[in-house]
Amino acid sequence: MAILQQSSNTGGPITGWPLTTLAPAGQTFAVCLAVKDSMQIQRPSYEDPSVIETKNFTRFLFGLSDGTMIQTGEMTISLNEKSKLFKTLTSWNGTMPFSGFDTETMVGKGATLNIIHKTSQKGREYADISAIMPVMQGMEAQVPDRSRFVIPSGDEAPAPIQQAPVVQPVQPMQAPIQQAPVQQPVTNTTVNVDQPQPVPAVQEPVQQPAPQQQTMGTQFTGPQSTNVPF
Repeated sequence: MAILQQSSNTGGPITGWPLTTLAPAGQTFAVCLAVKDSMQIQRPSYEDPSVIETKNFTRFLFGLSDGTMIQTGEMTISLNEKSKLFKTLTSWNGTMPFSGFDTETMVGKGATLNIIHKTSQKGREYADISAIMPVMQGMEAQVPDRSRFVIPSGDEAPAPIQQAPVVQPVQPMQAPIQQAPVQQPVTNTTVNVDQPQPVPAVQEPVQQPAPQQQTMGTQFTGPQSTNVPF
């Protein structure tokens, strides 16, 4: 909850509840569903973006008669009469807030909202609350029941802004260098080749001269004659 104290700060937009349905434009009755306080938020100064300021913010979430929801912009927690929060509470309650006023007391309180549609610089249409006024007497029954709504998650206070780390320039990608295949050392392998063995010469059988056949020729020597006495 936000406790208002004397301050001269001014407000600025910070993240809020994640709403996805566009609230209808026009004047409608609403009920305050929740208050979100974001304390010790660091952000660049509007006058000099190089200077980081630390501030406290709050915003309100409303439920409408048609079941949609809408939220205010982020407002600096300040009791300064020029602050947006001071002007919003004065218009809503009909009286100026005092020092020590607790914004949490506005939860469950009815309101009459004036809603307009705007287009962001990125071309997205969104609903914005241009005025928050009290509910006219006798119209209290038109204020929707707060129990009908489910507050969306993701409404935690944003983390302080940190100095952006120095980003090194991206180096162009280089094609991977293909390494030449490693030549394996050649191992001298000794192959024993069987040498052809000399074929032994085949000796032809020696032809023995055929024995000369004795013939009845001159070579025949008759037996010596024996003188036989008659």
